[in-house]
Amino acid sequence: MDEGAAFGFFPQLRPRRRLQDPTASADVPLQVLRGRLAGLLGLPSDIGNLIRSPMPMEMFGDYEYEKPPQLPYTTEYFLKELPLAPTAPIGQLAGQAASFVPLNPAPLVRGAARGVQKLGTMVGEGMAERVATGRPMLPSLLAEPQAAMFAVEPNVPRMNLLDTPPETMTSLLEVKPQAAVSDLGFYSAAEQAALNLQRNKGSGQAFLNDLLKAENVKKDELQWMGVDDYLKEKPNVTKQEVQDFIANNRVDVQEVTLGSPLTLSEQAEIRALREKDRMSMSERARFDTLSSREDSGISPKYSKYQLPGGENYREILLKLPEAMPNTALEIQQFTKRMEAMREIQNEFANAGNMEKAISFAQKADDLQAYIKQLEKIPVTRQTENYQSSHFDEPNILAHIRVNDRVDADGKKMLLIEEIQSDWHQAGREKGYQKSYAKEDVKPMPKDKAASEYGLDNADLFWYFDVPGNTLQIPKSRFATQDEALKYVLTEKKTAGDVPDAPFKDTWYQLALKRALKYAADNGYERVGLTTGKQQADRYKMSNEVNSLAWRDAGGGVKRAISLELVNGDNMTLSVNSEGKLMGGNFEDKSLSSVLGKDLAKKIMAEDNGNLMGNGLNIGGEGMKKYYDEVYPQYLDKYGKKWNARVGETQITTDYARDANGIPAQRPSKESIRYIDITPEMKGAVSKGQPLFAATPALPLGGLLGEPEKKKELSLLD
Repeated sequence: MDEGAAFGFFPQLRPRRRLQDPTASADVPLQVLRGRLAGLLGLPSDIGNLIRSPMPMEMFGDYEYEKPPQLPYTTEYFLKELPLAPTAPIGQLAGQAASFVPLNPAPLVRGAARGVQKLGTMVGEGMAERVATGRPMLPSLLAEPQAAMFAVEPNVPRMNLLDTPPETMTSLLEVKPQAAVSDLGFYSAAEQAALNLQRNKGSGQAFLNDLLKAENVKKDELQWMGVDDYLKEKPNVTKQEVQDFIANNRVDVQEVTLGSPLTLSEQAEIRALREKDRMSMSERARFDTLSSREDSGISPKYSKYQLPGGENYREILLKLPEAMPNTALEIQQFTKRMEAMREIQNEFANAGNMEKAISFAQKADDLQAYIKQLEKIPVTRQTENYQSSHFDEPNILAHIRVNDRVDADGKKMLLIEEIQSDWHQAGREKGYQKSYAKEDVKPMPKDKAASEYGLDNADLFWYFDVPGNTLQIPKSRFATQDEALKYVLTEKKTAGDVPDAPFKDTWYQLALKRALKYAADNGYERVGLTTGKQQADRYKMSNEVNSLAWRDAGGGVKRAISLELVNGDNMTLSVNSEGKLMGGNFEDKSLSSVLGKDLAKKIMAEDNGNLMGNGLNIGGEGMKKYYDEVYPQYLDKYGKKWNARVGETQITTDYARDANGIPAQRPSKESIRYIDITPEMKGAVSKGQPLFAATPALPLGGLLGEPEKKKELSLLD
């Protein structure tokens, strides 16, 4: 078949000719008529949508806009729904051309802008490649043979827009700015959304709505950063202001490791160096560096609470930064105000207005005297700091106790011995301190304050009614009631024993995601998880106590408790009617925190009782619920998208011993759960995981009402 002279001179066009379908070409007239009909039927809706659409510059984000509702029966609708739809690209193109689909220029404007940007990037990359390979910037007849401008060079892939798959073009046009990833492998989904906002300016509420609609953005994150309060009452705000606020108020989760500070590869390296008879100078220097880092690690505190047979035990603490004491914040505020007074004083003095200069000098002196009084106040921990009874570090959101194993399948495993949040367990038991909501703070008029607290006090204090209380703020600190109100909303807290904190229901997901990232970064093949039974056996009362008896003592003592410990010691505890311990090392601690929730409940409900042996092992349902259901279900759901599922395997824990203490030939085994670190997971978590994207796994999710959810959460108390 004679394909014509063109294919002799330009053989690279032949593949394009082979792609044409004579049958599809014959269908073109029918598709033209079909397109004309679709255009006529859809014309009214097209015109209506065009009138409703925002102007092109608005779509670039220069003005606040809300997308209007669209009329449904457009030309595009009829092109899809009319019978005799085309089966070939050329038929589709003919129908669209005949229907005059692009009546609304908005998509074309947006698409053209983004397309030009991406094509510019592609051109720039091509120019850079030419410089790197020594080729000229622009092909010319002198630099390259004329044939090279038409013929495809062998074995050299070229970026040809006609050959680019649609999904590749889509990805090129949808590259989005990325939020910074922390050292722990987390990024802020709210910051990610802010970097990709479409509008440039608008009302705060409009921006807040945009953020809430974005992928992985959770209301909890916006509230904890204060974004909702910052935006919801602002009539005008810019995209840059939103981005700056979020960048300056990120939730900063930090990590402290008690135990070996070396990575798994560094541990292997230092072991190999120790086994050498002689080291070179560079090896000796490396060994000294690793040894110094190894010795600098703070010893872990709870190594006895782990299954036997593990190595490299450590405790990973996820925490918030330590808050600055209130007095320090006040000193900063009043120092800035004093400096401003001094500047105004100097301006009036330079202008010759000595009366004003003296007035502002007096005000500055008064502020300086007040600052000196504040500086004398001892610096104590701010109420926003939380101190766990288990660790010295403040503000620990969750702790993870881990060690290294090789399981029955020969896989290198990071075994999670325990995940717990003392902070949120205490918050559920005692209640959280929270900032007051603006609608709950009612400024008290002066006449009401005078009638209730006296005229003198009404001159000295600003009064605010809050739920169940009245706050008084000295007028010497705040010139107006509005300033005092801002102080109440930012510094004062509601009643409660425990500072408020993020991740109330999702702290364990934060910890598990961190464990997956830690394992992926340090060469582990699996993350293991102990079972509920292993947890219950580890902490059962019979491990520490031989017998326990209690009675109703009277005289302000609700219960008198006698304990005989395993080591032979005896202990007596006194408990008041509120379930708090009286005297001794446990002063004011709750009985449930010492003996466990279920045992404490039994003691407080029964006037007299006596328990020993296995009868002491009451409770443990919360541990079983979490370690056997909640944690594995979350890992299974989270890892599914990376082809990682939860399974069971065994680990060697110890060699069984006979009555004489002689080890048996065969080691004992323990069954545990695990999830693999698949290549897909390793690649994904290395790019970052959203910090607040976690949602409670079943049974704690949205399918449960609030009473049921509280019941499930109380299992860990």
